[in-house]
Amino acid sequence: MLVSVNRVVLLGTIGQYGVEVRYGTNGTPCASFTLVVAEQGGDGTVFTTLIPCQCWGKKAEAASDLDAGQTVLFEGKLAKRRKGDGWELCVSGFEVLPVGLPALTGSPA
Repeated sequence: MLVSVNRVVLLGTIGQYGVEVRYGTNGTPCASFTLVVAEQGGDGTVFTTLIPCQCWGKKAEAASDLDAGQTVLFEGKLAKRRKGDGWELCVSGFEVLPVGLPALTGSPA
């Protein structure tokens, strides 16, 4: 019996190159972008992880309106995609939503 869960939820910003939309041979749109996820270490150092992402269909068309640097919530699954002669791991998305975050001031509201 095979039991597994393949679900990813990420909050980050669209990478510096923005969203690229291509169309498959059957006309289906595919949006590709890099999601930048930042974490702060115990010593205060900020570490970033660049995660390749893609989404298809109507979600891809909606993603084309997103700008580089925009904060988004991205939900999807881990998938492999062909890159050159090999494969790379990416997150293939179900949903990508822009998020408006309030400015963090460090003081309680």
